[in-house]
Formats: sequence, structure tokens, C-alpha cells
Amino acid sequence: MWNRNDITFFRKSLLGWFELNKRSFPWRKDNISNYELIISEILLQRTKAETVAKYYPVFFNKYPSWQKLSKASIKDLEEILKPLGLYKHRAKRLHKILEEYKTKNGVLPRNTEELHDSNLATLYIAGAYELFILNHRAALLDVNMSRVLSRFFSPQQFKDVRNDKIMQDLAYNVIDIKRCRDINWAILDFAALVCKSKNPLCTGCKLKSKCKYYNLLKSQNASDEVEESQISITYDAEIPVNPDKPLKVVSLFSGCGGMDLGFEGDFLVHRDSVNTIVNPDFIDHSVEKGFVKLKSTRFQTVFANDILAEAKKTWVNYFKNKGYSSTVYHTESIVNLVKLHKQGVKVFPDKVDIVTGGFPCQDFSLAGKRKGFDSHKDHFGKMIKADIPSIETRGQLYIWLKEVIEITKPNIFIAENVKGLVNLSNVKEIIQRDFANANSNGYLVLEPMVLHAADYGVPQSRERVIFIGIKKSALNLEALKELSKPQVIDTYNPYPKPSHAYTVKGGDLKSPVTLASIFKGLPEPDESTDPSQKFYSKAKYMGKHCQGQTEINLNCISPTIRAEHHGNIEFRRLSVANGGKQLEELLNKKLKERRLTPRECALIQTFPPDYDFVIPMSGNRFFVSPSSAYKIIGNAVPPLLAYHIAKRIEKIWNLYFMRIKS
Repeated sequence: MWNRNDITFFRKSLLGWFELNKRSFPWRKDNISNYELIISEILLQRTKAETVAKYYPVFFNKYPSWQKLSKASIKDLEEILKPLGLYKHRAKRLHKILEEYKTKNGVLPRNTEELHDSNLATLYIAGAYELFILNHRAALLDVNMSRVLSRFFSPQQFKDVRNDKIMQDLAYNVIDIKRCRDINWAILDFAALVCKSKNPLCTGCKLKSKCKYYNLLKSQNASDEVEESQISITYDAEIPVNPDKPLKVVSLFSGCGGMDLGFEGDFLVHRDSVNTIVNPDFIDHSVEKGFVKLKSTRFQTVFANDILAEAKKTWVNYFKNKGYSSTVYHTESIVNLVKLHKQGVKVFPDKVDIVTGGFPCQDFSLAGKRKGFDSHKDHFGKMIKADIPSIETRGQLYIWLKEVIEITKPNIFIAENVKGLVNLSNVKEIIQRDFANANSNGYLVLEPMVLHAADYGVPQSRERVIFIGIKKSALNLEALKELSKPQVIDTYNPYPKPSHAYTVKGGDLKSPVTLASIFKGLPEPDESTDPSQKFYSKAKYMGKHCQGQTEINLNCISPTIRAEHHGNIEFRRLSVANGGKQLEELLNKKLKERRLTPRECALIQTFPPDYDFVIPMSGNRFFVSPSSAYKIIGNAVPPLLAYHIAKRIEKIWNLYFMRIKS
């Protein structure tokens, strides 16, 4: 049924690739016990190998043998398995195996018949048992192996591998060689590193000349533009060594990287957004179309985190151009990351200088229901059934930011949220006090300050409250004395001074940046080749009574860019019938009514024009859709506002932390 030449080519190519790219895991060592082999296969079910590898010592340090494990209750098993996910399912399976182990006085299956009559008789575990313990030729057939085999040999929708006799037959035909273990591992490693479920790396694939899937994609002109990390938790991220960036930043709730970009610097903004009198050290050089390149800072992002996959895709797509690996960015919930750390897994980098975090704002925002601490959504943003909100609900995620501060012990932390937080009862004071209590009252948390983005060159009405905490033990005595005063003098104040006159006035301040300035020269969507400008919301006008139905004023700043989907995006221009006032564009240039594009929203937020948000795949498919792009853009901290904060922190760093000789 299967072409033998194709099978031979497949084996030879993959084994050659495997010699250079094989992954190293504790369960692949030669001297591993049968106990570790069996438990490892249970841990590996529907979980990435890298995640299990990091969790591995947590489990086996507590339960190093059948004897130790046999004393564990289901509750005990559920508790230790929680960080890995699927903990109830795994706990039940382990418990069944343990019961059988005790019933049979510790005798494991000695042949295929006994194996198939045991609680180990699931397809994948049985295959692993036959291969590693009984030393039979067997396939480690799971969804990952199935994906590689089906793509190469016959790209079609196979059934569940447990019931798919055709796939089982193909798998056995492929692995039926002397190097059976190696070909199994080679396929699984190839599935994780190259033939991924999303965004497979077809261009450099060793198999592509005969791969049915690749040739099908080629005929459809599909391409792979964004690579995704297969590592769920990683601790040795590929961070470029840069002696000019000695200060390490851990970024939490990173989104698409507004705060990260600001702290890194080295990005484009419109010239009107920079006041060279107030900030003469901002601009590195001028570029075309009215933009300037900002100088790089001394900060480097060594860890980023957000639960939104689309946010990671855009972050990786941009920051890879700065030499960053996708392994810097983690899509696990901050709650689970902290829990993993407490289980003994090394999650966070060492020697962290700054922690930044824009903990979720929906429960404090004026645009939301303002549940505050009483949010009824969990740390993934999903509704919870419990009547009483817990510490893991979205409104209390700042507590987990505090936990990371206690773990990493940075010299400075910066937390930001919406202005609405300061008007909610005593929420601001509670959060300020909780942050100060980190590491046994180890941080001096200054009075939070509300910054209006338009005062810092951002053409948008957006206000954020900023909390800044400084580690007392790291401060020199003079800095500690000055920062402890009720009114901190300008020399020691870490908050940046405004550069533009929107809510404040001053002789050296520039006028607020207008939308006409930043949109100048930007083509209309139907004339643009930029996907972030070309693809946009086509939602119709729904009337003034609905949110997001107003027309922007080109001679002013924009209203707040919200994290909304298509129907709530403000209009670039309305028709005359709907009250549009941009008559020159409507009547003389014959331009049509439309909403703001993702690119226009991003420029309003001060993201650089080379930051891609809408990332197409093929046809009408997207790696990041326009709808997702609007959401992650609206969730972001304006990079230029973050840059102002970063440059101020950079300037006073030595003043705070350099020890003064007596």
C-alpha cells in the first residue's frame, strides 16, 4: 500500500537530521528505570516534551519509586500534577496503574498479551512499553507522529489515531527497522521542531522534495511567515549578548510588546512626537516620511509573558529582527508560572534588574463593569462559576505580579493600569500597600502617578496609572533618604516629565501631535501593500448611540484606542449622510466611509510602521487576523510612553544604586 522508496527516503532523511538535531530528555537516557519510563509516558500525554523535562525533577524527587508512589492518594497526585495540566485525568490513570501494580505484587507485564490485559494498554503507552521495556519494534504513535506521517505520505484528514488502522499500519511500516528507537524519536523531534502543527517550517525541510503536504502548499502559494516556539516553559532562552544592554527586564502581561519596545528603544516614531528641547537625547537619526529612529536603551527583555497566542506571534515576528528567539516569550498564565516555580521548577531568569507588568485592566476600566477585585473571570479571562472571587481571578492578578517581584527581587518594578483604578474606593491604596509588602516590606512604593499619553507625544487620549517600586536594600543612603520624603524632588523623581502640552502647559513643550501628521502619506487600504493597512474592519455604521461609531478629528488627537473587535473601531471618516465632516476627502477626493485600519490604530499608539500586526498566511487565512490585531493593539502600552519611562529610569539608575564613598 505504501511506496517503499518513499519510506526509505523518509527514514534516511530523518535519521540524518536526527543525528544533528536530536533533543536530550531524562527519559531517553540509557540507565533509566522501568518506573521512570512508564511514568514519563503518562506525563508526556498531550504535553510538550520540554515542559515535562522541566517538571520532571519535581515529580521524581517526591516520588522516586513505585513504593513511594503507591502511598500517594488521588488528591496527592492531583496536587503535584496541577502545574502540568490534565491533572485529574493523569491522577486517575496513575492511580489505576498503582492499584494494579499492588494487586500483582509489583510484577509488570512480561509480554504483549499481559500488556494488553493491563491498565497500560492505551495506544501510546502500550507502544512505549513494547519499545522500551519489552524491546519490541513498536511505534510511539500519537497526534504528532500522525501529523508528520500524514503530511509526508498522504495529506488528508485522518481519524483519531487510536481507531485509525491505516495510520497504525503506516507507522509500523516506517519504524520497522533495527534503529527503531531512533526513528521514533526522530519523528517526534521533527514534529516538534520542524513539522509543527501551526506554521510548519517547510522551506528548509529535509523532506520537502517528496512531501505531499509541501507540494500541495506550493501549488496554493502558501508560505510560512511566523515561527512559533514549541517550548512551553524554557529557562535558557536564546538571548543575544549585548554589552550595551546590561540591565535585564522581566516583562509580564506583555501583550504585543508596547512596554517592551519602549524599554528596548531603537524604534521609529513620528518626528512630531519627540521634543528635542525637553528630550535632546532621544533621537538617534532621522529617516524618511517624517519619522525618526529613537536611541537604544541599556535595557534588555529577557522574559516576556502573555496568554494571548496572537500577541506572541506579533511580538516574535518583530523582535526576531533584533536577534531575539521566540523562547523568550511564554504564553502560560502568570498564575501557573508562579505555581511551577513553587513546585521547584526554574521558571524565571537570574539577576533581574527590572520587572514590568500591566496587570489586566478590564475590571478597573471605565469602559467595563468595574468589578475590581471582585472580578468573576479567571486568570485566562474566562467566566468562573464560583460565587466568591479568589486570588486567581483576573481582578487580583496584581498579587501574582507581586509574587514574581518576590521571586526575582528586581531593583525596580513598574506596574501600570487604567486611570479608573484610582477612582475605585481604596483600590489604589490596597495595591500600593501590597506591592510595598513584597519581600517583607522590602520595597519603597512611590505615590502612583497618572500619565496622559498625549503629554508624551502620543496622539491619543489615553491615561495610565503607573506604580513604581524600588528595592530599599539596593538604594544608596542618599537616594533612600530622598525617596522616603513625602515630596520627592525632581532630581530623584522616577516619573518622566511631559514633552507636549495637552493637560499641562510650559514654554518648552510642543503642541499635541495631530492625527493629520502621523497619517500623512499613508495610502488608503485599497492602494496599500501593507496587510495591516489593507485588511480592516468593514463593520457598518450602527448609529451614534453605539460605542465606536464616531469619526476621528484629523486636527486633534485620537480617542482611546480600545481593545475592541470590528464593530467598535472608530471611523477614519463617516459619510456625509452619517454626519461625516471630512468633506475634502469625501467630496473632492471621493474617498469612502471606513473605519480605522489596524495600521492607523498602531500608529496612534506610536508603534513603528515596520511592526506587523495583520499577518496573512494564504488566501483569506491569517496567522494574525485583523480582528486579533485590533485587540492586541488596543491592549498595549504606547511604546513612546514606555520609552519616556525607560529613559527616565535609565537616567537616574546610577543616582539610585551607585554606592557613594564616604
